[in-house]
Amino acid sequence: MNKEFVKKMVKAEILRYETLKEILPGSARRMVESFERNTSNLIREIAVEIVKEDMPEESSEDKKAARKVNVDFS
Repeated sequence: MNKEFVKKMVKAEILRYETLKEILPGSARRMVESFERNTSNLIREIAVEIVKEDMPEESSEDKKAARKVNVDFS
């Protein structure tokens, strides 16, 4: 698909969603906005957990220790 077409379709859906929210009564609008905040927080937490799982854990055994080396140049 054309990249510009996809951008315009996404923008149209966003505008459609915002328009539907505008015609909702005040209490329903507040409920929807609360749902949006809770959902975004949940998605953010899930993303953080996924990133944490993908990162390799550093254990004390995996760390390379530095040690002094004596070199004799004679």
